[in-house]
Amino acid sequence: MLIPKPGRNSHSRPKDFRPISLTSFLLKIMERLVDRYLREEALALLPLHPNQHAYQAAKSMEIALHQLMVWVEKAFDQQERTLDIFLDIVGAFNTCYDSMCDALVKHGCDSIVRWIRDTLEGLMVAVILNVLP
Repeated sequence: MLIPKPGRNSHSRPKDFRPISLTSFLLKIMERLVDRYLREEALALLPLHPNQHAYQAAKSMEIALHQLMVWVEKAFDQQERTLDIFLDIVGAFNTCYDSMCDALVKHGCDSIVRWIRDTLEGLMVAVILNVLP
């Protein structure tokens, strides 16, 4: 949900609006506590693979794609006859949280997984669209 920011001359750009979060402040506190626990405890004991770009500082999808392109360009520069690329991006864009929960279990965060499942399973979202004439 977005509301127009006061003092703006127009409201034609996304920056002219302020988002409203419908998440309760208790969930926001839990999110910060879980984030702190993961960064300081779970990932300190069992770090992510260096090629993992999610949940790591200074890494992003753009960097991962850049690394892939550098690798492809090197293959072309070496004039290799064939180049087979298998890119599995299902986990990067799927809306299911099973892969996230599986990774948390591997890092010994079973209680967080239970909290996530209890919070998100069965969650319904309603969207109301008001079209102005």
